[in-house]
Amino acid sequence: MSKSIKIGSTILWIFFFTIFMFIFVQATTSMIVEQWLALLSFLCLILIASLFPIRLRYTNIVPLQGISLAVFLQFGLLIEMLMMQMAIMTSLLSLRLSKQELYRIPLNSLIFMSVSIIAASSFYLAGGTTGDLSELSIQAIVVPVIVYAVVYFFCNNWFVHLIKKYLAGQKHIKFFSDALAWEAVSAVLIIPVGITLVLLYQEIGVVAIFLIGVPLFSLSLILRLYNQSETTKMLLKKVSDFGYQVNENIPEDKILDLFVETVRNIFPMNNIFIYENKSGKLGIIKGFSDSGVIEETQRPDEISRSVFEKGKSLYFSKRKQWVSKIHGDSGLSGVTRSIISVPVMHSHQVIGVITMTASRTSAFEKSHMMLLEIMSNYLAVAIENARNYELKKQESEQCALTNLYNFRYFESLLIEKYEDPKADEQFAIILLDLDHFKKINDTYGHHSGNEVLKQVAQVIFNTIGESGVVARYGGEEFVVLLEGEEASFAEEMAEALRVSIESQIFTVTDDLRNGERRSVRVTASIGVADKTEPTETAMSVLRNADRAMYTGAKQKGRNRVSHF
Repeated sequence: MSKSIKIGSTILWIFFFTIFMFIFVQATTSMIVEQWLALLSFLCLILIASLFPIRLRYTNIVPLQGISLAVFLQFGLLIEMLMMQMAIMTSLLSLRLSKQELYRIPLNSLIFMSVSIIAASSFYLAGGTTGDLSELSIQAIVVPVIVYAVVYFFCNNWFVHLIKKYLAGQKHIKFFSDALAWEAVSAVLIIPVGITLVLLYQEIGVVAIFLIGVPLFSLSLILRLYNQSETTKMLLKKVSDFGYQVNENIPEDKILDLFVETVRNIFPMNNIFIYENKSGKLGIIKGFSDSGVIEETQRPDEISRSVFEKGKSLYFSKRKQWVSKIHGDSGLSGVTRSIISVPVMHSHQVIGVITMTASRTSAFEKSHMMLLEIMSNYLAVAIENARNYELKKQESEQCALTNLYNFRYFESLLIEKYEDPKADEQFAIILLDLDHFKKINDTYGHHSGNEVLKQVAQVIFNTIGESGVVARYGGEEFVVLLEGEEASFAEEMAEALRVSIESQIFTVTDDLRNGERRSVRVTASIGVADKTEPTETAMSVLRNADRAMYTGAKQKGRNRVSHF
């Protein structure tokens, strides 16, 4: 909602509320003096009811609407309006609104003032009267009350719908929904509550408020506890679903994305920061913020550092609770009110910290801290498994000496993509063998030979770049796959490789003599083959590159490129 709308609604509320209070004082002073005990009792009842809504499926059934009906029937519109205004303000203030949400007080006040006036007008037009109802027939009481309740219900929900759609910008919001249906049920239920309360009050006096109020509040508390249990059960299911999902073999970045998404769906948070222990210091690895992107260089806040050092979770529902523990710059946003920060534990060690913040006071409950601790355990295990899986996968796919792919991976890639004779994708293979490599081993030692292999691997990798897949074929042989490329391009790349290797000066340690550093040169014989027939398989192309290397390059003088 725009700032101008918030300011405008506040100004409008001040104007109309001032007029209302002036009329109220003028018209009700004598009634207040004469019936102060009854009015005070009803006021206490409606204020307490505003703090204990009954949660039913999609909506809150607020007993204060039934009590306000009784107040209206007994004392009239002005008293009902004032008590309802006080109840609405009490209910909103109990939510601990942030400064940015305070506009909801004047806006809701305007809505309920309008609704009270419209509903009361319809009640009087339907022939209803307020005050002593003992002389009226049941029909004379019930029919106007039903009209009042129906008009009250529809006006209230229609005003809220219009504000959401046209002032708050929720263009696609629907008026008729499951929540509206359940609110309609609650509107029906409050009718007998209001009528019973006013008739009982007129019979036995203030005691009626106690007799009606106690069962209402008992029911409200029981249902509140039940709904808290149901809510916790639902959240635990979401946490459990997260645990199942991250047990699958998915990459670390996907695990972190899933964690952030799940947290956003479960908790009323504005920011989430995931820190990792990096050489004894916290470093951020993932985060989300309503205000923008989380920078990788963002330093951890003091709350997170404290959790990291002590290994104990921290929970704060108000800003003053955590501000008192901070010395200097906290590292937290100025609008932060509520905080939950939990350690990420693995093998009894703190390996990271998860910190969640909200701009609203008391946004989190202590049960949320327990849920976040469970999720942090799932996250720690999932990341550890993902990293171990990636390490094992890397070890199984890479040559430990050169860090290139090994031939097992290269062969699997060839078979997976090109072994099917029906596959018509074009590709070429370059097979490279170093010339007289045994001489290097014999002259300088096998360790020196390994040094040459590593340096040659780097030359090949740098020359090929993103153009192909490079692997160590075995011994002093290397192989390159050029996907989607034909012979002409493959021959150009092969010649570039040959020139790069021939012109490179390699340095080795002379292990067989005095251990000095030596400069050596090597050359390579290279064979090139590409797919020329539709039915040609990947392994046959590889064998053709092997034949070209030996018969066309090795046997014809070495240090040359031969195409099959």
